[in-house]
Amino acid sequence: MKPNQALFLINELKANINKWNHEYYVLNKPTVDDLVFDDNLKELIFLEEKFPQFVTNDSPTIQVGGAFSSSFSKMDHPVKSMLSLKNAFDFKDLADFDKQIKKILETKEDITYSVEPKIDGVSISLHYKNNKLSTALTRGDGITGEIVTKNIMQINDVKKTILINDEINLRGEIFMPINVFDKLNHQRLSNDEKMLANPRNAASGAIRQLNPLVTKDRKLAIFIYFALNTKTKKDYWDSQIETLDNLKKDGFPVIQNYVKATSIQMVMKEINKIIDLKSTLDYEIDGVVIKVNDNKLHDQIGYTTKFPKWAIAYKFPAEIKETKLLDIFPTVGRTGRITYNAKLKPINLVGTTVQKATLHNADYIKDLDLRIGDIVKVKKAGEIIPKVIGVNLNKRDKGLIKWNEPTQCPSCRTKLIQTENEVDKYCPNSKCFSRIDEGLIHFASRQAMNIEGLSDKQIISFRELNLIKEIPDIYRLVEKKDELLLLKGYKEKSVNKLLNAIDLSKKNSLSQLLFGLGIRHIGYKSSKDLANRYLNIDDLIKITYEKFLTDVDFGDVKATSVVAYFNDEKNIKMINELKSLGLNMKESKLIIDDNSFFFNKKILLTGTFSDVNRDEAKQFFQTLGANIVTSVSKNTDFIIAGTKPSTIKLSKIEPSKIIRVYNLKELKNYEQ
Repeated sequence: MKPNQALFLINELKANINKWNHEYYVLNKPTVDDLVFDDNLKELIFLEEKFPQFVTNDSPTIQVGGAFSSSFSKMDHPVKSMLSLKNAFDFKDLADFDKQIKKILETKEDITYSVEPKIDGVSISLHYKNNKLSTALTRGDGITGEIVTKNIMQINDVKKTILINDEINLRGEIFMPINVFDKLNHQRLSNDEKMLANPRNAASGAIRQLNPLVTKDRKLAIFIYFALNTKTKKDYWDSQIETLDNLKKDGFPVIQNYVKATSIQMVMKEINKIIDLKSTLDYEIDGVVIKVNDNKLHDQIGYTTKFPKWAIAYKFPAEIKETKLLDIFPTVGRTGRITYNAKLKPINLVGTTVQKATLHNADYIKDLDLRIGDIVKVKKAGEIIPKVIGVNLNKRDKGLIKWNEPTQCPSCRTKLIQTENEVDKYCPNSKCFSRIDEGLIHFASRQAMNIEGLSDKQIISFRELNLIKEIPDIYRLVEKKDELLLLKGYKEKSVNKLLNAIDLSKKNSLSQLLFGLGIRHIGYKSSKDLANRYLNIDDLIKITYEKFLTDVDFGDVKATSVVAYFNDEKNIKMINELKSLGLNMKESKLIIDDNSFFFNKKILLTGTFSDVNRDEAKQFFQTLGANIVTSVSKNTDFIIAGTKPSTIKLSKIEPSKIIRVYNLKELKNYEQ
């Protein structure tokens, strides 16, 4: 390759990688798969090594991490820079790494390494002073990070106070557990919101929230892997394994399955063991971190401007399999949005049988040029369902027909519409059975009106039997009790239980009702924001578009959607019907005391209290900023025990963590 050709390619690769880094680190909206990013980065490294005259200081092979958000203040890291790790993509790269270490140390003896699963999370630096967390910084550019202390304080696993008296800098990875991510995406799916790409981006977005309570809701976790003495600027312990062991002993969360390997060959064996464990973990790992275990050797081995030479990250190859695309089918959400899925010839992927995958929207299908009958590449990396990421064109049969985007709703055959600046198409027919079913299912769902016993199948069955046509009909089912008792499988006891659950839901909060109504672009959090700001639905209905923009932290899209919803006579008619049926239309103002002893504590309630019922007890502790849990775990801070508490629950926790009280108001100014 000629130098001028290499320079052109290098500049193009740098532009692409910098763009993708910005989308990944700052916007939390990656537009390319990890494989594409890694391949481009490897090509850039190869070209820069071959043509070193074209290496510049702004190259992504030299710069650490991503760009900054303008929303947070900046600060230099108090000890060493937070460098990235060089990647190894195969065992040959690891062997070369080992040879380089031995060459620097001038030894032929085997090197002892620490081997740790690599969390696919967000790097964080925690600075402790006077036994308290004083500052939390993101990696930033490695030298300077963003101050996110308030947000990090909302993460239960992050210690706010420690027993270590020295000034100490702890470093770790913030992540979102897979089960939390899956629940969050299920909620977004039911709310017809765009799903989060992966747990890593979900965690990064949560850390960068301007409202710390949003971070709290995301239920993030942390693993600590590094400890530095801030004054001496040296490692706090003598080896990496000793560091992890001592952190663990002192109660800090550290990753499981770390080991000491006495040679690079043993490192490779341990990597294979970790690969086998990968699918059993409740957090995403994307590789294995290998470090020279003896911390005293690190300065001798040295650093580049971007990487420590004494550590490397072995990256897992993504599990991608090929299978046949049997069909492309659209589905209709409650707002009428059309999404697409792939029906696949069954394959085993990451330990599960996969028969369908997401295709997002029509543009995604067109960009990949997917055709029914194609052999497609399927990947699963944290999503609820896998996704099709490409086509094997070498295996495409001749004569496969190009996919044509549907122009009609697959349910009611109404012509689809597409609004300006939106990728998706919509079914505009409010009487479309699929839209009605999805809307009713959403209304009864756990985060909305939480009508226990009214399942998705029941709702569709009741709609097909004309027992329910719209939301208010759910509350008129009590008038059709005799008809319900005639249905197969419905007895007096089960019908009464269902009707009682429906009646109980009338007392739910305004925020639950607003979320259940399914206002387009208004999710669970936005519903809470609206309810807490206006407190009753009548005041909310009157608000103008201009008032929304100043009263609530809503952008143009949300404000327009809310005003349009409450300007629709059909919606106002339905709300008035729900009022007449006895549904609560008000929100109780919840003021959280962040100075309370119970702020951010995990609390379990058992027994009864003389001054409040169970729901009032929960709300009492919520005003004190506590997190209410329903089962005892090692993370439970306290059990609040009233009259006749559960002896089983009390037996599962240390006596010092049991607070016995009969009148909750006694705890208002509690101090241990």
